[in-house]
Amino acid sequence: MNPATNHKPAWTFTTPSFKDPRCMLAVGLTLWTVLGQTAYFFNRNLFQLEVAVASACALDFLITAIWKRELAVPLSAYITALSIGLLVESYDWRVYVVVPVWGILSKYLLRDRTRHFFNPSNFGIVMVLLFGHGIASVSPGSQWGADYRVAFAILCLGMMMMWRLKLLELAVAWIGGFVVMSLLRMALGQGGLVFALGPLTGAEFALFTFSMMPDPKTCPPTRRGRIVWALSIAFTDGVLRFLEIRYSMFYALFAHCAVLPVVRALAARAGVQEKEVWRIIKLPFGSRPPAAIKPSSPP
Repeated sequence: MNPATNHKPAWTFTTPSFKDPRCMLAVGLTLWTVLGQTAYFFNRNLFQLEVAVASACALDFLITAIWKRELAVPLSAYITALSIGLLVESYDWRVYVVVPVWGILSKYLLRDRTRHFFNPSNFGIVMVLLFGHGIASVSPGSQWGADYRVAFAILCLGMMMMWRLKLLELAVAWIGGFVVMSLLRMALGQGGLVFALGPLTGAEFALFTFSMMPDPKTCPPTRRGRIVWALSIAFTDGVLRFLEIRYSMFYALFAHCAVLPVVRALAARAGVQEKEVWRIIKLPFGSRPPAAIKPSSPP
């Protein structure tokens, strides 16, 4: 056997670079969590958030180490866990273990030929809403400090972040579509202006818009595709709201992610190649060079 082929591949330490778009999102979610614990008094205790973050990060770290031989900083898992920790409301601490675990496992078990297609935090939330038998719900936006001034500031900061991520068209199409569908529901007799547009001031809407929807790996790869995608989600959400189905945003995104492999296949057939959006640094370590082959001694 050739010794050159009889050695294990090197381990790799992987960390996001400062240019990675996830860094900005992680900072924003962390700031929002700190404000929620100190100024807005979110109905979430630190233990629940810590359990969610520890469960998601530990599982993602272990899977990556075993599967890819990488010791990776679990930044994506951290973002998933904070989103779930802030959005899911339950008095059973085990929910904050199970829901992040469902979200992380969806990245590795539900994949098409190229990558995962469900947004991890959205997947975990929808699973607990469907199969949790009422043990958990989504936090109502009103209890998060539904002040229009705060909402306007968050909207502006969120739009700046989307611009930096080069996904501004996604947010604009989604918010525009939401407003149009809300006004249409109002015209059809379903509540007044405050009822129709009130969700815009809640943290639930902000987290969905600026944390869950813009995941570059679970939305179409082209600008036109993202605009159609966002408008379609807004339309579906509006129909579900008109039918008085709770948590309509999350169900709308889940249904669209379920057909994302078809969207990717059509894009690939049209010659569109998805680009790697994460900016990471890989540092190999722990490898041993293959043993040299000694020349045979002369007869």
